[in-house]
Amino acid sequence: MCKSLNHQEYIHIVKEAKTAVLFVHGILGTPAHFEFLSHTLPKDISVYNMLLKGHGGSPKEFSKASMLKWRQQVDDAAKMLLSSHQRLIICAHSMGTLFGIQQAIKNPDISLFLMNPPLVIRPKAKLAKATWRIYQGKIPQKDEWLLGLKRSCSIQIDKNIFHYAGWIPRYLELFGEICQTRKLVPKLSSSCKTYLSNHDELVSVKSAKYFAKNNNSFADISLKFLETSGHFFYSKKDKELLIKDFRETLCYKD
Repeated sequence: MCKSLNHQEYIHIVKEAKTAVLFVHGILGTPAHFEFLSHTLPKDISVYNMLLKGHGGSPKEFSKASMLKWRQQVDDAAKMLLSSHQRLIICAHSMGTLFGIQQAIKNPDISLFLMNPPLVIRPKAKLAKATWRIYQGKIPQKDEWLLGLKRSCSIQIDKNIFHYAGWIPRYLELFGEICQTRKLVPKLSSSCKTYLSNHDELVSVKSAKYFAKNNNSFADISLKFLETSGHFFYSKKDKELLIKDFRETLCYKD
């Protein structure tokens, strides 16, 4: 139903729809990351696949954004959807999961579908090598992992390395956001499906321990590991699992 090509934001509000889905991508990310999930959505729900400020453009544009702006943007979108729908599902990836968790703390009726929440960061050398190859434009067409990383980044490549200096404050803000959100996970009382990749190049599977600390009897938390996927690339098998579980979250089964 809904697609987000070329890093474009997508908004589809259905009059009198009871359910709305808010997609929130990660840092440097794109709404297109959720394309394999969004095209399975039924036509009778509202969809907001958002593009965070500073994304979809140049490194300089990204530098001018901030964690505060992104958090406020998600907060505004959630309030807008909650004001006109009975149910809100936040489907988020990486940094976007932090905002999703924060929203669910404010409103326990929000359901969460979290992909690769970065509660424990552990970058691998593979990620640095892949990033450098993309910067150089050396991308083998058969390398699915490398192509997955390229497709998941909405920032245009700029050969002037000094234009990336403004990214440092953004990542420092991200680390601060991670620390604050870790404290919130044990307090969740929402329905929350979480997925961590066994071969994640950026996020450690030890992020699971924060969800395991949740003993809230009102929370409905499930945690699954994607056996053959990374942070940006999902294998066919794991995509099928994510699609199946996402449709169940929507109460929309085959």
